[in-house]
Amino acid sequence: MTKPVVFVLGASGKVGAAAVTALSDKYSDKFDIRAGVRDDTSERAKHLTGLRGVTLVKANMGGDKSTLVKTLNGVESLFIVTPGTRQRAELAISAAEAAKEAGVKFLLVVSVLTADLTDTIFGSQFKKVETEVSKMGVPHCFIRLPLFVDNYWTFKDEIKSESAICNPVDPQKPYTPVVVADAGKAAASILSQSQKHAGKTYKIVSNRHSFADVAKEFSEALGKEVKYNHVSYQDAKKSMVKCGFQDWMADGVLELYKLIDEGSHVINEGDLTQFQHLTGEKPTDLKTWVRGVAPSFKS
Repeated sequence: MTKPVVFVLGASGKVGAAAVTALSDKYSDKFDIRAGVRDDTSERAKHLTGLRGVTLVKANMGGDKSTLVKTLNGVESLFIVTPGTRQRAELAISAAEAAKEAGVKFLLVVSVLTADLTDTIFGSQFKKVETEVSKMGVPHCFIRLPLFVDNYWTFKDEIKSESAICNPVDPQKPYTPVVVADAGKAAASILSQSQKHAGKTYKIVSNRHSFADVAKEFSEALGKEVKYNHVSYQDAKKSMVKCGFQDWMADGVLELYKLIDEGSHVINEGDLTQFQHLTGEKPTDLKTWVRGVAPSFKS
């Protein structure tokens, strides 16, 4: 019997790879899992070929739409992992249009917690995606994601060399990020029973903590004091650009940081239950994540 095809478009990125991994772990006996990547020769793409039940497929959101339509023929459910480019709204919408033309029966699309804040960079981009996909007449679901816990990898060098975390956010202000692996598991769960989730929007967060908590957990895991250095937003942007962030992306992240400082409920989500409701698992807490990566942060 032919298995239904579940396709992850943008599978070599962090969220896409996490979704493919979760689909392989739990649903390889149920679905034909296809991982769509722009460059099928990259190391990140090659990693996916070792996963059970996964077929690597060359697929480009920014390429020829007719080619993408052909690639998506026969797909039951499509996960569009909105890319990290400035034109991501246009790319995601074009991919959704191609999916509709190909007869895809369900769309799961990455969005952000701040999608309703259209005066922000990320909010305006993703609100456009949500609005246009909602008009297409294809059963769909949005998975709104916050900042990633995995972004703490950017602290590695300064923790190793200076035993410090440098950031512009008030260290006592709480917010609700998500662990990338949790985002992938939530996406896989939705795709496994897609029609059940049609018309819904989920806000997937892992836990609530502050940057003071981050410094505390690294201190305990590493057996040394890790200090929190409260820097200016201007200095934070300079550091981000130096690390390779484009200006617009750095500005978008700093807008989110400012929302944390303002105590915005949008970035400090009140409902922490949606991940467990979808997956039946508890989300990854901060201590568990830090303990898992701690060996890489040691001097």
